[in-house]
Amino acid sequence: MDKLIILDDVFDAATIRAFTAFDYSEAERWYDMGVSPLHERILEIGRSYFDLDRVVGYEMWQNRSNPDRHIDKNETLYREQGKLELPQCSAVYYASVENMVGGEFYTDTMRCFPRTNRLLLFSPGIPHGVSPFVGTRFSISINPWTKKI
Repeated sequence: MDKLIILDDVFDAATIRAFTAFDYSEAERWYDMGVSPLHERILEIGRSYFDLDRVVGYEMWQNRSNPDRHIDKNETLYREQGKLELPQCSAVYYASVENMVGGEFYTDTMRCFPRTNRLLLFSPGIPHGVSPFVGTRFSISINPWTKKI
């Protein structure tokens, strides 16, 4: 059964500041478990909804744009071999949202508006995207994996 969980007011103000102060660089990056206890707090919340016991690490990136409809997957494996390999779940955390028009996270069946300190957790394989927007949205995406990709 597919799940999409929306949680509001998940972290305190100091933790939100720590998320926004972190250097995410421009590209998606791999993090072994234990490297970033701050971000692993998101995965700790995710453990209540998904089996993350065997996770060895995660991809993480800051969303600076509005990705078109897609499925989170092992992009290299898909590009090179056409095989679909999925993370244990996906997480999107909105650390800061200001003066937004548009920018809804969407799936085939629902829309969710961005909101500061909101966490979205969803099952692997759910097609999703973000509608065009104006305003400021500081969001982080995390995909946990049971093997390093």
